Amino acid sequence: MDTTIDDRKRMESNQEGWNRRALAHVDSSYYDLDSFRAGKSSLRSLELAALGDVSGKDFLHLQCHIGLNAISWARKGANVTAVDFAGQALEIGRDLAKGLNVDIRFVEANIYDLPEVLKGSFDIVYTDYGVLNLLPDLPGWAKVIAHFLKPGGVFHIVEIHSILGAFQEVGGELRLRSELFTNGPHENEVGITYGDEYEGAREIDPYKQYSWPWTVSDVITALIQAGLRIETFTEVPVDCRQRLSSMVRDEQDPGFWRLPGDPIPLSWTCSARKPE
Repeated sequence: MDTTIDDRKRMESNQEGWNRRALAHVDSSYYDLDSFRAGKSSLRSLELAALGDVSGKDFLHLQCHIGLNAISWARKGANVTAVDFAGQALEIGRDLAKGLNVDIRFVEANIYDLPEVLKGSFDIVYTDYGVLNLLPDLPGWAKVIAHFLKPGGVFHIVEIHSILGAFQEVGGELRLRSELFTNGPHENEVGITYGDEYEGAREIDPYKQYSWPWTVSDVITALIQAGLRIETFTEVPVDCRQRLSSMVRDEQDPGFWRLPGDPIPLSWTCSARKPE
């Protein structure tokens, strides 16, 4: 990969932070592990519509965090390998899978090192919700995806829309700010982690988080340059959690939140295939 030694150190700081987040997420309103253990799927309509039937498919889930979506895909019959760089998050995922009698292979690795530690290829490579801003090298990420796809295999992503980086909420109103096209890394001290609702954030021990803003066009270009063929792309006015206080629960699909009047896209999806 093309990341520098400094970027490696930044990712290590993020790794430690996401271990701290994972511990806080065990009783988070966003993950709702009690309902999940009782059989509720963590998957939303966006990703379900994009992937369709996954039964019998060899499935690689990148940046899986505590593994709920990976377990949900396995419950639907996929042969899942789930990857994350945060060991504490994976331990939570392993315990969940074991308790639910779901067979998943969990792999701890920096995503850029994955070709060195994981063998094989997959029908589906998948990632979702809040993963891209933790990546310092987008072309390198796309090459990892292409490396693990079987010929004819498909990559799917569901992601928070980068246009949110161009706005801040002031007094319940969206105001423009100049962040969308600024280069990373951005350094922030983080002392809270998210819940489902805006007021549901939890305090954690502070850490330095480094993030890299990527536009949707950056992602599409990286996938194309890695040799993948874009098949679908969608933008939707819904978000997986209440990221802004003015967001309201989607009445038709309670797994999502939206801004009144749907003024901007909040999430996007893309499918890209590796040529046979």
